[in-house]
Amino acid sequence: MQIPRSLVLKLAALSLLVAAGTASFAAPAAAAPAETGASTPEAPATTSAADPASTRVLPLREALSLAERYNPGLRLAALQMEVARTARQAAPAGAPALAPLAAAYLQAQYGLTIPTEAITSQAVGQQATYAYEQAVAQYQTARQQVRAGALQAYVEWQKAVATVEAQRAALARTQTQLANVEAAVAVGSAAPYDLLQVQTALAGQEAALAGAEAMEQGARSALGQVIGVPLAPDVQPEPLALSATEVALPDDLDALIDRAIRRRPDLREAAVQLAGRRQQSGLATDGGAAAEVQAASTYGMALAQARAEITRAWLAARGSLEELKAREKAVEMAREALRLAELRYDAGIATWVEVQSASAAALEAEAGRIQAAANLLVRMMELSHAVGDG
Repeated sequence: MQIPRSLVLKLAALSLLVAAGTASFAAPAAAAPAETGASTPEAPATTSAADPASTRVLPLREALSLAERYNPGLRLAALQMEVARTARQAAPAGAPALAPLAAAYLQAQYGLTIPTEAITSQAVGQQATYAYEQAVAQYQTARQQVRAGALQAYVEWQKAVATVEAQRAALARTQTQLANVEAAVAVGSAAPYDLLQVQTALAGQEAALAGAEAMEQGARSALGQVIGVPLAPDVQPEPLALSATEVALPDDLDALIDRAIRRRPDLREAAVQLAGRRQQSGLATDGGAAAEVQAASTYGMALAQARAEITRAWLAARGSLEELKAREKAVEMAREALRLAELRYDAGIATWVEVQSASAAALEAEAGRIQAAANLLVRMMELSHAVGDG
C-alpha cells in the first residue's frame, strides 16, 4: 500500500521536531527607547497633561520600527520563522535516524509503505528548507501588513493633529476679529449685529476645536494599538507638510511589476510552494502531478493579482497627486480671498457676512488640503506595499 503524500510530510515534520530536541525559543524582551515616546507594556504612558515645551516628535520611520518590535502578530510570525530555521538546521543530523523506525511502525500497524527516497536525509532536509522559506515569506507578508496598518494609523494621527492646528488658527483669527468688532461697535462704526455674528462664529469654532481634539486623541490611541504599546501624552507626529512639488512618482509601470515579481512575499511564498510540490511529486505517487498543477495555478493567480494590485495602486497614487495639486491651489485662492475680505471690511465697504464666508471657505480649503496630503501618503505606501518594498 502506497502512503499518501500528506502523511509523508507529517512524518517528516515529526522527525524534525524529535531531532530538534528540547530547544526552546523566547522572543527577546524589547524595551522602547526613551526618546521614542512609546511606553513599554510594564510602564504604560501616564494620562497627565503634556507640557508643550517638552513635546517630542515620533517620526514615521520610528513608528514603523516600533510596530515591528511590539506588534503581537508579527512577534508570533518571527517566532515561527525561528522555529523553522532551527528545524532546518537540525534536519540532516537527526531526521534519518527516526525515519526507518517510523516506516517500520507504519508497515507493522497499518500496512503502509513509505517510498525509500522519502526517508533520506536529503528529502527531509529539502522539506525543512521549504518549510523555512515559507515561514520567511509568511513573516514578510505579516510585516508588510503591520507596516501598512501602522502607516494608515500614523497618517490618520497626522491628519487629526493638522486639523486641530487649523481649527486653532481659525479660532485665534476669529478671536482677533471679535476684539476688532467690539472696538468698532464701541465707537459706532459697526453694528451690534456684526458683534453677534462674530460671537456665534466663535462659539461654533470652539465646538469644532473640541471635536478635533477628541479625534486626535482617538487617532493617537489607534496608533498605539497597532504598535502594541500606548503612546506617551507628550508625543506628536511629524507635521503633515507634504507638498505636491516634493513628490515624484515612477512613470514605468512595467518596471514596477518586474520588481514586484522579485520582491513580493506572497509571490515568493507561491514560488516556494510550487518548488516544494514539484519536489514532493517525485516522493509520493498519490496525486503528485495534480498537486504540482494546482501549485502552478496558484502561482499564476498570485502573479495576476499582483499585477492588478500594482496597476490600481499606481493609478490611485497618480490621481491623489493631482488632487493635492488642485487642493493646494484652492488654499492659495481662499487665503487671498480672506485677506481681501478683511481689507474690505476694515475699509467699510464689506459686511461681516462676507468676512465670515471667506473665513469658512479658507478653513474648508485647508481641510481639503490636509485630507489630500494624507490620501497621497497612504496611496504612496500602498504602491510601495504592492511592489514589495514596504
